[in-house]
Amino acid sequence: KPWETSQGDIATAAEQAGFIFSFIIPLFVSIWTATSGVQPSIDMTAGERERGTLESLLCSPTSRLELLLGKWLAVTCIVGVSIFLQLAGLIFAISFLMNGTILQPPELSMASILLFLIAVGIFGIMVVALEMAIAMRSMSVKEAGSILGPMMLFFFLPAIFAQFINLESIELFWFAIPAVNVLLAMRELLQNEIYILHVLIWFFSSIVYAALATWYASRQFLREDLVESIN
Repeated sequence: KPWETSQGDIATAAEQAGFIFSFIIPLFVSIWTATSGVQPSIDMTAGERERGTLESLLCSPTSRLELLLGKWLAVTCIVGVSIFLQLAGLIFAISFLMNGTILQPPELSMASILLFLIAVGIFGIMVVALEMAIAMRSMSVKEAGSILGPMMLFFFLPAIFAQFINLESIELFWFAIPAVNVLLAMRELLQNEIYILHVLIWFFSSIVYAALATWYASRQFLREDLVESIN
């Protein structure tokens, strides 16, 4: 009969995959980014202070800002490799368990992939800078660990909260909130949705937050009371 209706999912398998990944990947990326940088950040700051090697580095011709940049790049590379390997493993595991029936690779444009990588990179810059600053301010490795452990909640909670925000009727101010903005950007991009205004807001606001975190970390390396070795 012409008035009979039926319900069905008209989304393609790739669109379904993008929708599912948009809930899973941002959450795990935030957790991996925060946890992967903790140990190397502590070891390269508070750890070197305890071992007495930080003062030796400061006696070299390298400036403190160059020293910070080198340590920051090292931790960032560790975090980047960790995220890549864990993300590849997660996608493979999900696809294997689902037997390829649902989670085929989502169809993403090159622009979506590039913006996604930029979002992850900016988020990593901010997280690593904050972790190194906090670790540098700590008087010992044990103290740094006791501070950075609970600090992970500041990254986990926004990641969980961002999953419940409806992207279809979202207000613009969400894309200016630290951490939440990048996570929402990841969700949109994994669904291959690019809105120029959203991109501009989360990109420039994230750049500001990352710059502030880096500036704060650099201030810690310029303090004499924080770079002297602990006897």
